[in-house]
Amino acid sequence: MRKQILTLLTVIMLLPMITTIVSAQDDSHITVAASGAFEIDENYDGELDLVRVIASIGTNAPYAMVAAEVIALNDDVSLSFWNNTTLESGESMLLNTTIKAWADGDFQIWLRVWDAESGLLVHDEELGTYELIASLTPPQLSMDLESEEWIFTGDTCLIHRVSTDLVGAYYEEMGTVSIQGVPWLVGEYETPLDCSRWPAGQYTIVEHYRNGLGMTATETISFEILVHPPPSFTINYTGRSTETGTPCDLEILPQEDTEIAEMSISWEVINPKQEVTYFEDAESLDCIMWGPGVHKIRTTLTSPQGRTTTVALNVIRLPPAPDASLDVLNASGDPERWPSVSEGDGYEPTPMLYSLSATIAMVGSGGFIVALILGLLAGSRFTGEKREQDLWDSIPIAPDSEGMPTYVDESGVHWRQQPDGSVDWWDSSQNVWQPFEE
Repeated sequence: MRKQILTLLTVIMLLPMITTIVSAQDDSHITVAASGAFEIDENYDGELDLVRVIASIGTNAPYAMVAAEVIALNDDVSLSFWNNTTLESGESMLLNTTIKAWADGDFQIWLRVWDAESGLLVHDEELGTYELIASLTPPQLSMDLESEEWIFTGDTCLIHRVSTDLVGAYYEEMGTVSIQGVPWLVGEYETPLDCSRWPAGQYTIVEHYRNGLGMTATETISFEILVHPPPSFTINYTGRSTETGTPCDLEILPQEDTEIAEMSISWEVINPKQEVTYFEDAESLDCIMWGPGVHKIRTTLTSPQGRTTTVALNVIRLPPAPDASLDVLNASGDPERWPSVSEGDGYEPTPMLYSLSATIAMVGSGGFIVALILGLLAGSRFTGEKREQDLWDSIPIAPDSEGMPTYVDESGVHWRQQPDGSVDWWDSSQNVWQPFEE
């Protein structure tokens, strides 16, 4: 307060020394007795940071409507400061306008006085150019994105917004911030903006600000939100093609980008009787006591974002060993419903006769007889009426499992299991193994 009083007293003492500027309107009843502009170091840091404009305005008419305008120009920014009043004869107005610098550089100062009643300019004076250091910052906007380098739907995504306008605040000419490019309406100064729940897509967010003095600021930020990838996993199957009652386990193995703790887990198990059982939120299943036959497994993982992945496989359990426990035998069900199992590579041929060579010779002789019968049948086919189907086609032939474990289900369909756990079924119409697909 003391500093301001001393400054004002100094200016008043200097008023008589200021050269009076003659109005452009010599016959106007509004007069400017004295005027001037003074540079001031407001915070005593050795840098001039404001200009104070002083003028004494009066009238010799019974009354006058006066509009005093002080103009400050810095580069392309020009601000006007108005002081309007009504004077009576013999009265005077002491104009005291302070202009704080909003940028570093030269400021050109003008004083204009208008007869508000007639709209005439009665005084137009350039008060000089002054080099100032900024004490007020113009409007500024900033947006900072808080997120990982790659943003997926549901991941942390925050936009921190900052807006400042010391010039508008000082001169009571604040503006409003507008924002574009957001999927939903947000508050003018809402911060931070939570973009973690925004839909996937490319975003360009633009903020614009304009205060009452015409000063503007613009800020832009761009980023992309990607669709969160579905879960990725495999199933580790131990105890492949072993007897009921022996170790058997199914375990989910998540891949690098899948956090199993965040996933919802669902198992669907269809046993050989086509009965369906569901298990929820289990990372592994114990299949030790599953009965003989093919068990169809479907495992589904669901991410917090609703993305799902399903992995399917077949678990084959063989009939229990003869010395299995009572619990295992009970779990295995009716032995009459157990599938038959081939011995595969472990099968040792047993001669029908006393020696293998004699057996081969007999089989060879039998083959000759079969060939003779076939020849006679072929001859009769050419000479007689044509048969719809060859007699031998109706004879069921056990397919070659190529050394893989096999069994026959209740419908008489032959099955075999591949080393990777998948199964094939024997297509008797084409005499080929067909991969089993659900």
